[in-house]
Amino acid sequence: MDLQLSNLAMHQLVEELQYLKNGFVNNVQTLENNWIKMKIHTKEFGDKQLILTPNSFFVSKKSLSAKQSPGGFSSFLKKFIYNQRIVDLTQQELDRIIKIEFPNNILIVELFAKGNLILCEKDYKIIRAFRKEEWKDRKLEQGEFYKFPSSKGINPLIETNEEFFKKINQNKKTIFGAIIDILNVSPQILEHIFNKENLNKTQNAVETQKETTIFILNKLKDVYSKKNSKIYLINNVLFTINLDNKEKGEEFESMNSALNKLLLEKLSEETKPEDKIKKKEDKDLKNLRMRETQIEGILNKGEDLQKKGEKIYNNYTKIDEIIKAIKKAQDKGLNEKEIKEKINLVIPSIIKEIDLKKNKIIINL
Repeated sequence: MDLQLSNLAMHQLVEELQYLKNGFVNNVQTLENNWIKMKIHTKEFGDKQLILTPNSFFVSKKSLSAKQSPGGFSSFLKKFIYNQRIVDLTQQELDRIIKIEFPNNILIVELFAKGNLILCEKDYKIIRAFRKEEWKDRKLEQGEFYKFPSSKGINPLIETNEEFFKKINQNKKTIFGAIIDILNVSPQILEHIFNKENLNKTQNAVETQKETTIFILNKLKDVYSKKNSKIYLINNVLFTINLDNKEKGEEFESMNSALNKLLLEKLSEETKPEDKIKKKEDKDLKNLRMRETQIEGILNKGEDLQKKGEKIYNNYTKIDEIIKAIKKAQDKGLNEKEIKEKINLVIPSIIKEIDLKKNKIIINL
């Protein structure tokens, strides 16, 4: 079972990461497991790595390697938010949706189901979604206006006493079921409050006194507005309070620390060092064989082609180094002209032409 965050845990995480506001995005990359990494420079805390996963986000305490040639959504995203200031970082009500606002764009991070990233203009017109999706009432596609999914209930922090009592008094369920219907709160947290305050979960909502309903609402407001000093992992879900479990949950100093330990620990298990080495060796061997095949093919074509093949073969090491240098420069976001100029400074006039789209390089040997 994947690690989950209660909506209260996500609320606290957003509060913890407010120091990213006014930071500037220095890079956007894709990790080997397809998580997105945003390198953010903050004035007070220096460079930070914001990691976006399908069901969470956190600032990594250790450096995470990105794909060598990721392309795709991260490269597209970088074109819009590179060197842009983070104006705001907020949670949509108490839903599993985060908004990262920039001067000209909004990046919406949906942390439910398979997860999604949606880059929008300031008026919420979609520029591009990481994953195109469509439902009866909303569509995530270029040119559409982003519509937030229906919330599971009202944010308890903005609900008034009178409105809450009125809704409870009209609900035909038990008081516990009615609150779950009306408010966007975690059932485990609500149950914790009922147990702690010795409240009857099975009492009919319409029979509940006004004082009791207001008391419960205020207790929920206290829980959701308070920043807690401890985080607890209970049944693979992170909470900011220790629930009424027989076994005490694992404790962490902060939500971000918990995610670092739990998610990066899992990531390390999935990508063991020996697996990485083998993967690199296999890739290098494949590239070598492919280049050897290309060389052999050239050598088989007449005297003129044979001479060219010999030149390539004799300069294999140099060619290989140039290809690696081009890949590194491409990862850093350099364009074809910049790459050509930088390499020609080291080896004068070695590169005649680069066409990254066609994977074409013309070299003077």
